[in-house]
Amino acid sequence: MDNLDNLRKKIDALDDNIVKLLLERFEVIKDVAEYKKERGLEIFQQAREAEVLKKIADITEKSGNQDYKKYILCIYKTILETSKISQSKL
Repeated sequence: MDNLDNLRKKIDALDDNIVKLLLERFEVIKDVAEYKKERGLEIFQQAREAEVLKKIADITEKSGNQDYKKYILCIYKTILETSKISQSKL
């Protein structure tokens, strides 16, 4: 088994990747916000949010990590909420 320092290094590397992906996601969100604004569309689209959360739940279930589903959904709900906030400020 890895020692604690090695495990923390793995977590740090994962965190680096997560932050890079989130930054990339927010760049795409900016494009989505501009698209919606140009076309007079609402920022919050309930059907799309439900679709995203269902997809995330399905991915989690298929991964065999059912125990983490509620935590991952909680994280994604936060991501979606901050996405809406960032879109509203553009």
